[in-house]
Formats: sequence, C-alpha cells, structure tokens
Amino acid sequence: MLFKKFGFNTFSLNLLLTLIFILFFSAGILTDTTAQQSDIAILLPSTTSGVAQGDVDYARTVSKRFVRMLRSFGFSADQIDEATAANVQRLQETSPNPYRLIILPLNPKVRPETAILLNHFVQRGGKLFVTYNLTDEVAKLLNLRSVKWLRAEPPGQFSSVQINASEVLGIPKSIRQTSWNITVAEATSPQTKVIGHWHNNEGVSTGYPALFLNDKGVFFSHVFLPDDIQTKTQLLAALLGHLVADFQHAIAKRELDAMTTVGHINNIDLLTKFVGFGSVSEAKQALQSGKTLTTQARTKYEQQKYHASITTARESHDSLAKAYYLSHLSDETEGRGLWNHSGLGAYPGDWERSIKELAAAGINMILPNMAWAGVAHYNSSVLPQSDKFKQYGDQIAQCVEAARKHNMEVHVWKITWNLEGAPKEFVEKLEKAGRTQVSKNGDTINWLCPSHPENVQLELKSIIEIVQNYDVDGIHLDYIRYPGSHACFCQECKKRFTLATRQVIKDFPASVSPKTGKHAQAYIDWRAQQITRLVRLIHKRAREIKPDIKISTAVFGGYPSCVTSIGQDWIAWAKAGYVDFVCPMNYTEDSKYFTDLLENQLALMPKDVAIYPGIGATASNSLLTPDAVVGQIHLSRFLGASGWTIFDYSANISDTVLPAIQLGVGRRKATPLH
Repeated sequence: MLFKKFGFNTFSLNLLLTLIFILFFSAGILTDTTAQQSDIAILLPSTTSGVAQGDVDYARTVSKRFVRMLRSFGFSADQIDEATAANVQRLQETSPNPYRLIILPLNPKVRPETAILLNHFVQRGGKLFVTYNLTDEVAKLLNLRSVKWLRAEPPGQFSSVQINASEVLGIPKSIRQTSWNITVAEATSPQTKVIGHWHNNEGVSTGYPALFLNDKGVFFSHVFLPDDIQTKTQLLAALLGHLVADFQHAIAKRELDAMTTVGHINNIDLLTKFVGFGSVSEAKQALQSGKTLTTQARTKYEQQKYHASITTARESHDSLAKAYYLSHLSDETEGRGLWNHSGLGAYPGDWERSIKELAAAGINMILPNMAWAGVAHYNSSVLPQSDKFKQYGDQIAQCVEAARKHNMEVHVWKITWNLEGAPKEFVEKLEKAGRTQVSKNGDTINWLCPSHPENVQLELKSIIEIVQNYDVDGIHLDYIRYPGSHACFCQECKKRFTLATRQVIKDFPASVSPKTGKHAQAYIDWRAQQITRLVRLIHKRAREIKPDIKISTAVFGGYPSCVTSIGQDWIAWAKAGYVDFVCPMNYTEDSKYFTDLLENQLALMPKDVAIYPGIGATASNSLLTPDAVVGQIHLSRFLGASGWTIFDYSANISDTVLPAIQLGVGRRKATPLH
C-alpha cells in the first residue's frame, strides 16, 4: 500500500528493484560466491612440439570453454603451455601439492618430456580428461588405441551422444552435439569401457564410440562444442566427481551456493520480493517449491549425501528460475531478435517449424545468416551458391515465406569482406587479382580488401540483389570491419591512402602501424572511412529500391576502441542516419560488465536509432544459462534499450532459452521499435 501511495505500479517497482540490484553490484555488496579452488590443469599444445599454429589457437579456444564450464560448478584450472610444462613444479612427481586431474583439450602431439611427466602423473593416481586427439603416448595411459580420423558423412552423422553409465552418479543420459568429425578409438583392456555412442540427426546409432572411461580417465572423441553446453557441463561435473571422489564435496558446495542465484538476482529474499511484485500465483507456487527444495538440499549436504544434495539443489534452482521467468512483464513495443548462424533455422529444411516456435515464444525478428563475402545460401547470381543452397534450396525464400505466415520480420544477416567458406577457386581468383587483404608481415588474409573498388561493388551487388528479389524487412551487416589492427597493408591500400591524404609515405607499413607509426592516426581514420563508405552505399541504394527497408549492424561493444582496432565507427553511422538499429555484441557472463557496456552505448547513440544489445547465450566468450539470458534482457529493458538480440538460434536454444522467454518476457506479442 505504501508503494501505491507514492504512485508506483508493478512495472515501476520492478525497475526500482533492478536499480537497487545494480547499485549493490556496483558497490560490491552483492558479489559472486568465490569459486572452490580445484587441482586441475589444462595442458595446451605448443608449436615447439610441431603442432600447427591453427591447432594451437583452437586448443586455446577449447581450453577457455573448459575453464568456463569448470567455473560454473566451482572449479578453476591452470592453463599450462606444454613448452613450459617441464618447468611447472606441480606436474612433478615430487610436488607436495600435485594436480589431481589434467585436461588435454586438443593435443595432436606431445613432447617426449611431457609424455614422461604424464606417465608419472597417472602412475601416482592422477586422472586424465582427453578430448579429440589421442597420441600413442596418451592412448597407452588410458588403455586405448587410436584407429582413424573420420569425417561426418553425410552431415549430421554425429549429432548426439547417448550415454549408458549408471555407475557415474548424476551423468546425463544424452548430450546434443553436431560434430563434423571424430577420432575413432578402441579399448585395449577390459577395464576401459565405452559409456557413450554417437547417434545421427535421426536418433539412430552410428556404432561409433564417443566416450571412454576407466579408472585413469576419460576420452571424448571430439572437442566439447558450445551447443547444449549446460548438459555438457553436468556431464563434465559428473565425470570429474566420479574420477576424483573428493570433487563431489566441492561440486555439492558450489551447487548449494549457486541455487538461489537466478538471473540478475542472487539473494532469496530479493527474489521473494521480485516475485511478489509480479503477483503471478504460479510464480509464487514455484517460489515456495524452490524454497522447500533449498532446505532439503542443505540438509542432504550436511548429512554428506553429496550426490543427493547436488540433484536437489539443481531441482531447487529450476523451481526458483521458473518463478523468476513468470514474474517478468512482457513489453508491448520492443525488438526481440535471434541471430541464426547456420542460415537454416534450428531444423534444416524446415523453416516453417523454426519460425512457428519462435513466434510462439514472442520473438518478432529473425536474423538468419544467408551470405558471406564469397558464398550464398540463396539463388544468387553474384556469389557462388553454397552446399546448403544445393541441399536445402533457397533459404531466404523459405524463411520469408514462413515468416509472413507468423507476422515475423526477416533481417537478412550478410557477412561482409570475410571469405570464409568460399570456394577455393573463387578465393584464388580474387587473390591473384590483388583483391584480398595483406598483413603487416606481407601474409595474405582471407578477407576482401575494403579499399578495392571491385570489392565494394561485389558486396553492394550481393546485397542489392537480396533487396530486389526478396520481400525482406531489413539487411543486417556483420563483419563490417577489418579483421584487426594487423590489416590491411596491401600495396593498393598504400596507393589509395597516399592519394586520399596526400601524405608522403616513405616506409610502409611501419609509418602507418598503430601506436608507433608517424601516420598511424591518419591511417586509422582512413581505414574507418573505407568501412563507412560501404555502409553509406548500402543505405543509399537499398532505400532507393525499397524506401522502408531497415539497415542494421552487428558491432563490437567497446566504443570507441573498435574504431582504432577494426575501423568500425558505428556511432558515426548512426549519427549520419545510415543505420536504423545496431546490435552491439555484448557477449559476457558478467552482469556488471554487460551493464557498463550498454550504458556507454546508450549514452553515445542518437535517440532515434535503436539499440538491441546482443546477448551471448552460446557465443565464443559467453555461455549463459536461460535465467542469465532473461536477466540480461531485464537489464537491457531497465537501462532503456529498445529490445535485444540473442546469439545463436539452434535446437539447443529452442529447448532451453525459448521456453524461459515464453513464460514471461515474451509472453505477449510485441512490435519492433526501429
């Protein structure tokens, strides 16, 4: 009654409560529970072992994913470069505090001294968790033999893993993962069991083993990919708890600490108030159920029934999350978008199913990736047609047809400049003509040079044919930038920069190199102008053909640093009226950092240009739970964004995130604001 006396309605109370939460986070009053330190190392490959730089880089990506997964259930891991592993005391047999488990994320080769260390490690009781690569030295330690490398033929051959390991407490029955190849292995001892097999996209077993387990460790025949990451995290936790019994205690403690952290709230009392303001009876019932389970989980933990405590804590979190979802309001005007990286929707060959389920969840915009710089998933006369087009047909036509039935906007996601996936002969022709980028070291980069007039025309033509031939609502530009500060330094760039700026360039590229070059700032400005030119031309030409078409961009969240690093001046595009909305890729698991990014972006953005912040549900540097996704949507609304965009629509997002959205934030239909 007191709140009503001062003019607060339910929506205002929600906003007020959110402000209190943000202030508390900023002041450090509400902080994340400190993670339980674990004795885990991740052993990274090195080029000194003869491993290709590309594999070394990818291993680091996989390692970061492991770190995030481990952190989510209370563990940390030291990432150790194999080149220095021999000097790391805790890998030594004589170490007073040795690691308990070592992860090999992608190690096609190991140094002889590393093999000796790993052998000593296993002999004294250490455990291994190995993915994808299986060298002879490591295979022997796990009583395995590598048989062959196998590509998925046809695509979708390796789409899930069905698991049969009742002895591993808490292990999921299956995980979803679409792998494009695997390492086929076989056991050399009865003590090594196959506990998981690959199944295809129709649910039929391929007969190929996916997971091996013995008392020395685990082998998974591919790397852990981001899809179905929450189930894979449960798989990882279960296997670690099985291999190292002491880990069960730590995992249970973390689950207890985390079970009342839901979305942007990490306190049961504040969650109770939040649910109370929503006044949804079903939410109140779910809240009470969650509280009861919370008490039970703590009791089981005190009784040292750790597995039961973990299971009950997760059930409690699910109930509390449901209460949280149901307590959110559904705005009447906001953009609710999902990026779709595959360009096929969640179900290849069935855009009707994808669009129908998106609409049911309250989504009003789909941003499907239909073309790169050198390949198209539609009937293009400008770009080479992709294998997806050849297998499934014209993806823009099918997507638009389905979207019109369900009143959903289609903003075709066009990746510019980047030649990934383009046919080899197409790329070679461009490279021979001097149209690809060059690094400071003179190496060719698989991107079109933005200063080359023919490349500008190629990008423009590929986009204009979409506008002319399809009933799309917008064009969404991605990779509308340089790959980094290391490009482009081709000789044609030198000539054009010299002509445009009338500078005398004696030492190229040193004189234009970032930070140290005499003409560094002028070159930074000139690079940004090359990117802006294409945005301006697309806006002009597209509007001439279809006056109401919307132009949007996916952009780096950190501004103005992105102008210097990648030539992407998206605030200038907005102020010039070249774009109707932007989607900053604010991919982070940190709510405070997400808030800081968005506040800065909103402060800089002209009021007539909408911001739909990108939320990284399954991005390379953020893997969010459904409640965390809803939490970032809530923060986006509170801070004044016009909507939100989630990466990346897939069958996994369909199963996890969409139901959470449908319960609350997407409960009613909304009209996009742009």
